[in-house]
Amino acid sequence: MSDEILFYKYDLRKIIDQQGAALRRELDGMHDSRLLNTDLTELQSYAVEKYQINLPALGEPVVDEARTKMEVGRWGDYPRNGEPTVQVDAQRYTLEVPFDGDKDLFFTQGSQFTSSPSRGTVREGMLTMTIVERNPSADGLNQKFDGFLSSINQHLGWLKHDIDAWNASIRDQVAGVVQYRRQKAEQAGTIASGLKFGVKKRTDRASTYVEPVAQRRKITPQLPVAKPGAPPEPILADEMYRTILDTLKQMSHVMERSPHAYATMDEETLRFQFLIPLNANFEGEARAEVFNYRGKTDILITVRGKNIFIAECKFWKGARALSETVNQVLGYLVH
Repeated sequence: MSDEILFYKYDLRKIIDQQGAALRRELDGMHDSRLLNTDLTELQSYAVEKYQINLPALGEPVVDEARTKMEVGRWGDYPRNGEPTVQVDAQRYTLEVPFDGDKDLFFTQGSQFTSSPSRGTVREGMLTMTIVERNPSADGLNQKFDGFLSSINQHLGWLKHDIDAWNASIRDQVAGVVQYRRQKAEQAGTIASGLKFGVKKRTDRASTYVEPVAQRRKITPQLPVAKPGAPPEPILADEMYRTILDTLKQMSHVMERSPHAYATMDEETLRFQFLIPLNANFEGEARAEVFNYRGKTDILITVRGKNIFIAECKFWKGARALSETVNQVLGYLVH
């Protein structure tokens, strides 16, 4: 896969306008009994989760190196149009930069931009830039990789200004729509009270809700229910549960690929490494760090004093120890 031009294909202003139009359509499509009986704070959190734009956050870059072939012209330089070419031995160096956030933003142009943006390849969760040379030098490679990262950070900084402004406006937009609809509903109620005919009433009730643990990636949030008659029990959506497990699995693969980086860590420190990607990728309704731990091994999500997610970290000691750990976790559910 050849590198593409970055920060060029899409217009950020149009993306923000589309998000705003979609938010207004959803709110306008809600019946008054649904909109006005839903807790405003929860509705705002839902809208932020669904319609915010997630700027990519770059992780620690690494370089992958391998032998390859490259085509050169008759005199050993880059081939000219129509000139015969030959393949020669070369070295390929790929800078791999992990990231969290919307990958399409690497192809999006903000209100500020340059006429010669960098080129790179973007996959889900990974940004790469490849250099192929016959006679590479460390200084030359470092200079090119540093220039690439500097350009990426500059463009992301330009995007951040407009994205932050949009994300910060979502709650106010929801509050404005709710206030307007409430005024219209009160006006309609005043008119209805003056009619000599009865007006058919509507209700919209529910007994449970899904606790809004918000993933910063593309997970469709669930609209909070209207106010129930009794406090509902919080639950964790199945899709979110599977996504959390995938995050833990990916972190374990990172440890497997770089065992030397974790070999000297004790059990509690190793467990803390799992908290980093979890709290980087998920956020709760009222606090930044949803995931916490109790004692030496538990990783928990606690909502209103109730655990809706429990993970137990253990060193592998065989099938019997695994069975005992499962019984230990199940014990949490009944105590």
